Amino acid sequence: MTRTTSLALASGLLISITPLARAEEPIGTPDVAPPRSIEVAWGQTFPNLGFAGDVEERRVVASTVVSVPNAAWLRIVMSGTTLGGDPAAEGAQIRLTSLTDGGVQMLNGESLGWSEGWSVFLNGDSVLVEVLASGSQPFSTLVIDRVIAGEPSMGWGVRTICGTTDDRVLSSDPRQGRLSMGCTGWLINDLNGGFLTAGHCGGTGTSVVSFNVPLSTSTGGLVASAPADQYTFEGTSIQFTNGGTGNDWEYFGTVPNSTTGWTAIQVQNARYTLANAPTTSTPIRITGYGTVAAPVSLTWNQVQKTHLGTTSSLSGTTFRYNTDTTGGNSGSPVINESTGNAIGIHTHGGCTSTGGTNIGTARQHTGLTAALNAPLGVTRSGNTTNTSNLYVIGDLANNLGTCSTTNGNFDKQATVGRRHQGLAYNQFDDNFYMINTNRELYVVQPFTGAATLLGTVSGTTLTFTGLAFDPFTRTLYGCTGSNGQLWRINTTTLAATAIGGTTTNQLSGLDYDGFNRRLLGLADNAGGTVLININPTTGAQAILGALGAGITDCNGLAANSAFGALWTIDAATENVLSINPATGAATVVGPTLGLFGANYGMAARAIANVCAADFNSDGTLDFFDYLDFVAAFSSGSAAADFNADTVIDFFDYLDFVAAFSTGC
Repeated sequence: MTRTTSLALASGLLISITPLARAEEPIGTPDVAPPRSIEVAWGQTFPNLGFAGDVEERRVVASTVVSVPNAAWLRIVMSGTTLGGDPAAEGAQIRLTSLTDGGVQMLNGESLGWSEGWSVFLNGDSVLVEVLASGSQPFSTLVIDRVIAGEPSMGWGVRTICGTTDDRVLSSDPRQGRLSMGCTGWLINDLNGGFLTAGHCGGTGTSVVSFNVPLSTSTGGLVASAPADQYTFEGTSIQFTNGGTGNDWEYFGTVPNSTTGWTAIQVQNARYTLANAPTTSTPIRITGYGTVAAPVSLTWNQVQKTHLGTTSSLSGTTFRYNTDTTGGNSGSPVINESTGNAIGIHTHGGCTSTGGTNIGTARQHTGLTAALNAPLGVTRSGNTTNTSNLYVIGDLANNLGTCSTTNGNFDKQATVGRRHQGLAYNQFDDNFYMINTNRELYVVQPFTGAATLLGTVSGTTLTFTGLAFDPFTRTLYGCTGSNGQLWRINTTTLAATAIGGTTTNQLSGLDYDGFNRRLLGLADNAGGTVLININPTTGAQAILGALGAGITDCNGLAANSAFGALWTIDAATENVLSINPATGAATVVGPTLGLFGANYGMAARAIANVCAADFNSDGTLDFFDYLDFVAAFSSGSAAADFNADTVIDFFDYLDFVAAFSTGC
C-alpha cells in the first residue's frame, strides 16, 4: 500500500510526500528491507560565503538548522553546493551535527563530491548545518536541495524463517555492515578491502555502509551508526548482476570516511576469505541485518544477527539452505562454519514454517569471479606490478606504492596512514618523511609501509601540502599551500620556521632536485599548474613555466636526484606526468589506473652520490670545487651558506674545508 503524508515544516509550508515504504512480499522474492523514508524539498541557498582576513583564522560563515518533525534520522542533500579553496588545505568545509546525539560529519569539497552531495545518516529530526571557511579564500555557496527523513520501520514478519521460530541471535562480527538500501554487505580479502552483496540491492555513489549499528528503538525504528562508522560507496567501483536466483551478486568499494579519513578495512581490520560452495550438506552460518517481528524484541530490527543451519543443495550456482533470514539479509555472507570462509551470497527467501529453503548465489559464479579478477575504481587502485622508484602515498585506499615511469600504472606496496599530504626521500636512512593533514610527521619505510610517528609539527596551524629533503644540508622543508609559504622543519623538535614571506602561489607540491641542487615546487594557480624554483634561504619564488593547457590540479611533486627528472599526477585525469625541469612543460606518461585526489604525496627513491664538498656537482671532488666555493663565498652567494643556517660567515668556510678534507 502507498501512503501520502502531509508534513508541516517550521517555515509554515505544507508539503505532501510519498514514503518509500514496502508491503510484505510473497515467498521467493529478494530479501531486502529498505528503510522507510520521505523526501522533503528544501530549496535553501546561502551564497557568497567567506571573509577577508588571515588564512589562519577559521570562522563559521553560514549556519542553519534543518528540521523534519518526528523524523527518526535525516540525510541532507546538498546538490549544487560549491566549497571554495583547496580541499587538501584550508578549503571550506561543511559540518553537520545531529541535535539528538551530537554525531558530527565533516565534508570538504572532495568528499562532498564523492557522495554526490549527500550526507550520511544523522539521528533525530534536527541537524545543524554549518559552513566553515578560512580567511581570504575563494567564496562558497551552500545549497540544501532536499532532505531524506526516516520513518519508523514496519517490520517484515517471519516469511523466510525456516520452521516455526526465529532462531537468530545478536552478533557483532566486524566484517558485516548494514547497507542503506536495506541489505547487508561484507568485507572480502581483495586488494583494497572491497565488499560483496546481492546484485538486486543496487547501490550508487550516494549509498552507505554502516558498521557498529546500534540497537533499534523499542518500536523497531532504525538508529544510525555514528558518522565515523559510515562509508560511502565509490560509484565507479560497482559491478553487479541482478539475474534472479543463482545469478545475483554485487562487488563494490567505498571511499574513506569523510570525517576521519580512515578506510573501512583500516578500521574494521577484518575480512572474509572466499571459497567455493560445497556440493555436500555442510553446516553454514548467515550473519546480517534482517528485520524481526514479535515475539522477537523489536530492538533487534535490522541490527546484526546470526544463525547456524545447513546447506540443502547446489545446482549450478543456485545455493539452497535452511538457515533463518528475513528482509534486510539480502547480500549476507553464507559462511562455511568449519572453515570460516564465505562460500556464497544470500539473496532470496524461500523458507516457511512448514518447509522450503532460502537461496543464494554460490561463490564460484563465473561473472563474480571475472569481476573479482578485474576490479574497478577504488577496488582496482594499485592492482598492477612495476619496479619503479617513483613512490606515491595516498590514493583513495590510503596506499603506499610506486608509479611506473614508463606507463604510469600504480603498484600497491602497503596500506598506511590517512590524509597524506607530502612525501620526501631521505637517502641516508633509505626511508621517507611523510606528513598528513593533521601536520603529523612520520618516517615511512619503502616496501613495507611501516610508519613511525615523530609527532605533530608546530609553528603554524596551516596544512602542509608538500615536503622536500635536501640531502646536502640534511634539511627538511615544507610548504603551506594556502598562503604559498616555505618552511624549514626541525626533525628533532618538529618546530617549523617560516622562510621569507607568504606568496600568491598556491603551493601544492614540493621536492628537492639534488641533481641540480635546487628546491622546486608546483603551484595550482588560477591559470593552471606551474613549476616554481624556490630560494631555500629567502623563500623567493620564480615561475619556470606552466605544465600545460588544462592541467590545474597536481597535488604532489617528485624529483629524481640521480638525474634530475620530475613527475606529478594530474588529479583530473589520474595520469602520471613527466615535467621538463627547465620549462615546466608536462608530458603524459600514462594512467595510474588508481584514484588519487586532493591528498597524496610523491617522492623518488633515488640513491644518488651526495657529496656536499662536490660544490660544482660535477661528480668529481677536486680543486675546482674549492675555487668555486671561495668565489661564491667572496661574492656572498646564497650557495655559500654551506651549513644552511641562513647566515654566510666564516663557519661556512670552516665547514666546507672540513668536508673537502674528509672527501667523498
